[in-house]
Amino acid sequence: MNSLVSFRELDSLGEGLVKDYAKKTHRWNSMCLDIEGFITEYLGLNIVYETISEEDKSKLAFLADGLDPLRVTRDGAASFVVFPKGTIVVEMFLTRNSEAARKRFALAHEAAHAILERHVPLQTGGHFQSEFDSTAHYSKEDILRMFSINESCANRLGAALLMPEYRMDRALKKYNDGNKLICYGGVFPQQEKLVVQKMTNTLGVSTAAMTNRLRELKMVESRPIDKYIRETLRYGGESYDSG
Repeated sequence: MNSLVSFRELDSLGEGLVKDYAKKTHRWNSMCLDIEGFITEYLGLNIVYETISEEDKSKLAFLADGLDPLRVTRDGAASFVVFPKGTIVVEMFLTRNSEAARKRFALAHEAAHAILERHVPLQTGGHFQSEFDSTAHYSKEDILRMFSINESCANRLGAALLMPEYRMDRALKKYNDGNKLICYGGVFPQQEKLVVQKMTNTLGVSTAAMTNRLRELKMVESRPIDKYIRETLRYGGESYDSG
């Protein structure tokens, strides 16, 4: 089963949503999306912070559907809680200052799930699940693959919300005169690393998320690693032989 949306479409959708939010809040010059304000003021969802106690320790956030319970710990006791539909539950430890970038992406990812439920309900929502149950038309492998596709779509749309192309363009112009960043076989030179760090701080994301987004938007120029070794590090080649 194929996805009903393309990554490029998700980039356009994310950018359109962020621009509309900026217009409504008069924050045209802002580079860092107020993701909590976007979720509560624009999408009309709620955000709560809990100590999530699911067996899957990687679950840092949860978009409640009003039906499925989430295991949380309160006052030292674990219990299953059904949160109202439209509530994003976020792991409490992400409120630490050191976890700010992870919290922002977790929120953006869950916001993306909510958006996708309206954009492609046949692919993402309960309708798809009930259709599978009632007709037995899809195999278990089809369902697992679709869940995987939906997670990939939520990651891409979440990245597009936090790092829309027009803001990435603006940041690249500010910190690198609009030039693509040079990467030698997966290695960024020091100057490029500094640019990435400035862009990371400006848009409020992690270095890994920023690096991945730069590649997605084709803002990175790849060159052979041996060119970096010979011309920048000056190992091997004539300079090494003559030494």
